[in-house]
Amino acid sequence: MADNTIASISQQRWITITVAFAAFMVVLDDYIVNISLPTIAHYFNVSTGSVVYVTLAYLLVLSSTLPIFGKLGDRFGFNRIFILGFCLFVIGSFFCGVSPSLALLIGSRCIQGFGGAILYGVGTAIIARYLPEHRKGWAFGILALSSGLGIALGAPLGGFITAWLSWHWVFLVNVPVGIIAAIVSIRVLPKDMTQGAGKEPGSRFDLPGALLSFFGLSLLVYAINRGQESGWTSPLILSLFAAAALLLAIFFVWEKRCPEPMLDLSLFQLGAFKYAALAMFAAFALYAGNNFLMPFYLMLVKGLTPNVAGLVIMVYSVVYVIVSPFMGRLSDRIKPGTLCSSGMASATLACVFLIFALARPGILPAIIFMAWMAISYASFIAPNNNQVMSIVPQERQGIASAVYRTVQHLGMIIGVALFETLFSSVIPHAQAETSLTRAAIPTEVLLGGFRNAYILGAVIGGLALWLSVMARQKNQK
Repeated sequence: MADNTIASISQQRWITITVAFAAFMVVLDDYIVNISLPTIAHYFNVSTGSVVYVTLAYLLVLSSTLPIFGKLGDRFGFNRIFILGFCLFVIGSFFCGVSPSLALLIGSRCIQGFGGAILYGVGTAIIARYLPEHRKGWAFGILALSSGLGIALGAPLGGFITAWLSWHWVFLVNVPVGIIAAIVSIRVLPKDMTQGAGKEPGSRFDLPGALLSFFGLSLLVYAINRGQESGWTSPLILSLFAAAALLLAIFFVWEKRCPEPMLDLSLFQLGAFKYAALAMFAAFALYAGNNFLMPFYLMLVKGLTPNVAGLVIMVYSVVYVIVSPFMGRLSDRIKPGTLCSSGMASATLACVFLIFALARPGILPAIIFMAWMAISYASFIAPNNNQVMSIVPQERQGIASAVYRTVQHLGMIIGVALFETLFSSVIPHAQAETSLTRAAIPTEVLLGGFRNAYILGAVIGGLALWLSVMARQKNQK
């Protein structure tokens, strides 16, 4: 393959800034939307079981298609695919903002998800291919920083926009910003990306695998989400679970036989990798479930406005940014597996604390919980990444990173679905199909739902702890 690295320092910087901004938009759009979900549910007069698909649709499309877009860039040129990602993201954002119904909003979020998967997946490939080796570490550091900023700014920015403008502008703000970013991308990305280089025979993408995983997960999530309303043993729910199991089984068989699979299952033959990846799955199930449900707790139980709730949730980001570098340095002195286990033990205890503190007056318990979770995840995420990369041979680290990221997003999907299901299980059926308000449902009932969800969170945290311990033990052999 020809050397495609860019010699110009200025162009390297602009490429990195463009890719980093795309990653910022993709991550921000998940976190900026969560804080507005209670307002969206009230606007459309729907339940949490319905509005949850605003989050799940985005995550389902993102996780199912993310691994294939790097190969699409190989085939059709990174420039074209990357610009297409911006276009889809902007179009999806516009239709989200003007959607007159929840169904159209969810469909528009799917379009956003396709655009986000392209920007996130192809952006990483652009840096890997077009920056020289001695600059890649710097560029990936900027990429990680931009993703962190998306997480940090998402909740407060979403709360401010929702409170002072409307939830529509949470999406519409992406339109002018995305158009400008697309124009900048056209100007700064190398033209040789669009001239057919990279159409190697080995750049096929696993479309059947993507479709099987998307539909299998969609049916599974829908069954989990509707089980309480329809009855867990009803023919509909049992049929959905059976269909999901069948599609996912076919997916795993296909991935084992596919010459270039979306998910390289052979990596899971490495015992330590398997346990570390599953620990990440469980950890992010708890992480995403909490991110989805916490805004409802702060607004429905504590009576906070969206902008104030966003500031409370931002406590997590501030503490994480402060503690994470320290934990990163500490992982050079202490085995990563030890830090991972400590982090998940801490997250489990944080959930136990919140279970008993949910009914206490004021917002201090929520602030303590968010700070506690930030310290816990700062102790887990970077060390677990370090542990996974140390397990996998160097020539397979790129594939391992893609598999690891996919497993992380799958955990987020399942976590959101489970947390919503446990929360809504205590809501009276007459109220379950409409938007929740403080006046309509007694606080004791709401607290029961939140308590159920965080009991599940403690169980998931305990599972992540056990998996982290197993990964540490396997890595020592």
